[in-house]
Amino acid sequence: MTFAIEQLGDVTRWRMQSVAGRAAHITVSAYIYHGVMIDTGFARAHRPFADALSSAAIRGAVVTHWHEDHAGNAAVLVGRGVPILLARKTEAILRTRPEIPLYRRLVWGRPPALAREVVPFNSDEFECVHTPGHSEDHQVVWFPETRTLFSGDLWLGIRSRVFHRSEDPYRIVESLRRVAMLEPARMFDAHRGLVTRPAESLLARADWLSQTLHEIEQQLAERRETNQIVESLLGGEELAGIVSRGEYSRRNLVLAVQRRVGLTA
Repeated sequence: MTFAIEQLGDVTRWRMQSVAGRAAHITVSAYIYHGVMIDTGFARAHRPFADALSSAAIRGAVVTHWHEDHAGNAAVLVGRGVPILLARKTEAILRTRPEIPLYRRLVWGRPPALAREVVPFNSDEFECVHTPGHSEDHQVVWFPETRTLFSGDLWLGIRSRVFHRSEDPYRIVESLRRVAMLEPARMFDAHRGLVTRPAESLLARADWLSQTLHEIEQQLAERRETNQIVESLLGGEELAGIVSRGEYSRRNLVLAVQRRVGLTA
């Protein structure tokens, strides 16, 4: 387990990586800005997270969505009485302690259920923008005065092509374009850290994904097989698709288009 605290100007990044995450080259971040924590990392990091929390000046927290690498330590904050802003759907899911696939439990751990009452967090300094697609409850955190955006899992890289089965790439494109219209000056991605040209990067991601969806639609219309499309357009499947047994794979992008156009997988 790696837990490091980095200073990125006036933003503090808590950078976390499990042993399995290191093998997969996946880092998770919680950020602190103006006393506001954005996301909480994963449950396997609960001990260093709790230790760091003891000396941090946090007046409240926001969780971008329910996934275990973002909400994994929400219960730690609740247990300490830290006010938290959760979307209604996010809180409802966290209270059920949802089952997650085995590979995700191995990498992040399964968080405990939210059992205590959540102290609500409100501030005029920022706003949450609903950005569904990656998950139905996904939201980004926007500080308009400094044009600072904490994007959760909205962006993830311009040509990122691995998707969960539950994701809707068409809604992701819509969310990307909506957030780009805010014209952020800087963006902090949950996994990739600081993005210095955010509006350009958000639109580039939206354009690439939109074009790729169009090309998949064309190949489906030509009756190309799913595996052929994955090979020709997405560079073939990667290790994550095998390890996750298809739950997190490039194939899921093609399957999402099939659902959209009314074809069976």
